[in-house]
Amino acid sequence: MTEGEFQEFLITVGYRYNAKSKSGFNTFEGFHTIVGFLTDENRYSFGLSAVPDDIAMLAGKLADFAAENKSFVTKAKYKDKKVLINIRMTIDSEIDKEHLKEVTRFFTGLCKSGSIHPVCGVCSRNRKTGVYIVGSELVPICEKCIVRKRKQYERRRDMFIKKKQNMPAGIAGAVFGAILGASLYILLYQFWPAWGIWAGVIVSCIFGGYVVAGKRATRLSAVICEIIAFLTFLFAEYCAVVINMAIRIEGNGGGIVVTEAIESTNSNIMTFGILNDLVFELILGTAVMAVIGVIYFLKRMFTRPLKISKNLL
Repeated sequence: MTEGEFQEFLITVGYRYNAKSKSGFNTFEGFHTIVGFLTDENRYSFGLSAVPDDIAMLAGKLADFAAENKSFVTKAKYKDKKVLINIRMTIDSEIDKEHLKEVTRFFTGLCKSGSIHPVCGVCSRNRKTGVYIVGSELVPICEKCIVRKRKQYERRRDMFIKKKQNMPAGIAGAVFGAILGASLYILLYQFWPAWGIWAGVIVSCIFGGYVVAGKRATRLSAVICEIIAFLTFLFAEYCAVVINMAIRIEGNGGGIVVTEAIESTNSNIMTFGILNDLVFELILGTAVMAVIGVIYFLKRMFTRPLKISKNLL
């Protein structure tokens, strides 16, 4: 089913469509059922914020419905004061419409049953709610919660607007973090090499140094930090191997001779003695730093203030 077909279908079952959230909603006796069009996940999702008089009875109804319609229902459960049902998306629009009709009838029956009560999607209290777009998601929210959320949005928005990035200071902080991270990496390597996983310490120190000194992070700063982290990791890995070699030489009664350790390490690399292990550690360490970089991007994305629409009702 295309998005256009989904939108047209929702009208026939009494739902309204919202293009921004790619979802529709139905309001019935204080309940707000939200249905999402999730093409990326190849499914439709239904959600209803409510509390039941008897959780076991509601769970039984959901289990029975899922068993009766197991050909298209992939999930039916009650969690975090929300009734959730997922439907498998097919390539046949008419079949999808029949499946969606079946689920909408089930939700209508639930709302009419008197065994559940509508609640706010934020505080989960039985209050009168409206339907708002928070970021790109439809959420039933009561008046007290929407007032609080708007204040949070304005406060965080002002914080983001007023906070100016100082890139030179940020780079200086990143360099300091690189020195600290490299030192910790070299030290930790002597206790347990960990196949390069300690590289996460390096990139974390660099990101932390940049944010503390630069005041604000951007996509460009993330790229700069990742480049600094990779170069620092190469340096720290080599130094850690050399120091480890020096300690081993000293343990064999040869004294701590850094020059000899450097020559021995270089010789082992050139003759492939430790090259395979070194390459593996570099690859794994780089992968760890990349994962932390992705987490950094996600944190930045999810900590940005989410805009809140007017009540859609």
